[in-house]
Amino acid sequence: MTSSSLALWTPEQTQLIATTIAPGCSSDELRLFAYACQRTGLDPFSKQIYAIKRGGKMTIQAGIDGLRAIAERTGELDGSHTEWCGDDGQWSDVWISAKPPAAAKTTIWRKGSSHPFTGVARFADYNAGQGLWSKMPAAMIAKCSEALALRKAFPANLSGVYSTDEMEQQAIEPVTVAAVPAPAGDAKLFAAGKAAIAKAKTIDDLAKVTARMEARKGELSDEQNEQLMQLALSREAELTVPADLGAFDDD
Repeated sequence: MTSSSLALWTPEQTQLIATTIAPGCSSDELRLFAYACQRTGLDPFSKQIYAIKRGGKMTIQAGIDGLRAIAERTGELDGSHTEWCGDDGQWSDVWISAKPPAAAKTTIWRKGSSHPFTGVARFADYNAGQGLWSKMPAAMIAKCSEALALRKAFPANLSGVYSTDEMEQQAIEPVTVAAVPAPAGDAKLFAAGKAAIAKAKTIDDLAKVTARMEARKGELSDEQNEQLMQLALSREAELTVPADLGAFDDD
């Protein structure tokens, strides 16, 4: 699939995606996934993008190379730089210690923007404790910080699309969690975000809304942010719905 092609799958391809690439997803979730594939121009059959179900919720994930490709295709990516720091908080542009870094920071420059976009990822928050996280901790946490920065820099293109490296640690989280209530988030801001998404009349309007959402995401809970991202995806699909979605037509 290219960025200009429709995310239109044959019944056989849809079945293959439903059983191997997006297992457990409902018909509506497969539609959202199709819209995400169309919007990002990433190909699920080349393993550039996935739909992962955890806890009954779908999360759309892409490899870091896929996120870079999306940003590059905008023609507005103007460079990036990654640094690491240890427990002392001193940043360095190379990590040579055998001990994993405490955090990584990536700065993205976008043409026409008056400021850069920075993403900081703490190793303790993302470490999956196995695989490449044990062998290449500096590289793995760097990819997480880069994904964060890319979404800040290109919210209209990458909102709701998370890298597999960011989400990997969730696969080994225990089912039981401490009985500490999560932050409720700002209910009024959440309601305003839903209303703004619903009122968006054009893709440009929606891009402005998602940019404002990204700037204030710290005031909302993770669940509220996730719901707003899914609503934004659905609204974008409505604004750019293809003329023929034959692969998803009801019998």
